[in-house]
Amino acid sequence: MALAAALCVFALANVAAASAASGSTGSTGSTGATGSTGSTGSTGSTGTTEPAATNPSISLNWSGYAITGASGVVRHFTHITGSWIAPTVTCTAGSPAYSAFWVGLGGLSQSAGALEQTGTEADCDANGVAHYSAWYELVPAGPVSVHLAITPGDQISASVTVRKDHVTLTLTDHTSGASFSKRLHFAHPDTTSAEWIAEAPSTCEGSGSCAALPLSDFGTVDFSGAAVRTLHGLTGSIANRHWTAEPVELEEVSAAGGGGRFFGPRSEVSAVPTILASAGSAFSVSWAQNTQSAPAGPGGRVFPGLRS
Repeated sequence: MALAAALCVFALANVAAASAASGSTGSTGSTGATGSTGSTGSTGSTGTTEPAATNPSISLNWSGYAITGASGVVRHFTHITGSWIAPTVTCTAGSPAYSAFWVGLGGLSQSAGALEQTGTEADCDANGVAHYSAWYELVPAGPVSVHLAITPGDQISASVTVRKDHVTLTLTDHTSGASFSKRLHFAHPDTTSAEWIAEAPSTCEGSGSCAALPLSDFGTVDFSGAAVRTLHGLTGSIANRHWTAEPVELEEVSAAGGGGRFFGPRSEVSAVPTILASAGSAFSVSWAQNTQSAPAGPGGRVFPGLRS
């Protein structure tokens, strides 16, 4: 995985809102053949049944949930935790694609200059082969690979803790029993938001110009155990009266115009979060391919933390 040394933030002032489409339902497994005393085959797993989040913000690279202080109050989140099941990506030869799943602090503000995050990645190379990995990143620096073998179906948990000018990042694979933890000096962390995100990683040029890469088909990823703690000791899940939860939907678009401006953008791929469940600590994000037009106007915003 190449490193993106430059932070690219070209967030747009007007964030479009749109109602998300419902996540798809998983297929039912086939019935096993019966021998002389044969048994019936198992039933396949059921996909997301929760309805999609309503009126999400639209992003070109993030999908999931972010929180900030409620009613204009600035909250400083110093600890975040979350878990997810590493999804299996469906790859096609000749169509490289990428996806990342993480928890982090900071980076939501359009003027944000930092983001502290750790998570896993599920990519498809040009030959249609899937690759799974782990990483951490302290934006504006690029991502750093973590020597943690990730296999689809693994139960992953992650946490990020900020104490003054130090950041502790922890990633655990509960299925394999392997874990990673690192404490780093970071002079100016951003703690004004917290996020649980499925992302389309981005590639950045030396000039600082970044573009989101094609999002790999990860099906559905389930987040759980979402919780935060603030500088002043407040704790809770994503849903809490002390902060505002913002659902974010990813819309991968193609531009009909030039110069980086979007004229009538058209959605090709989306990643849609469900409503919150389990007292605000769980949700799912589902990948979908469609031809629905993206919201009118300047399009979605691209959040910081872009990776190549």
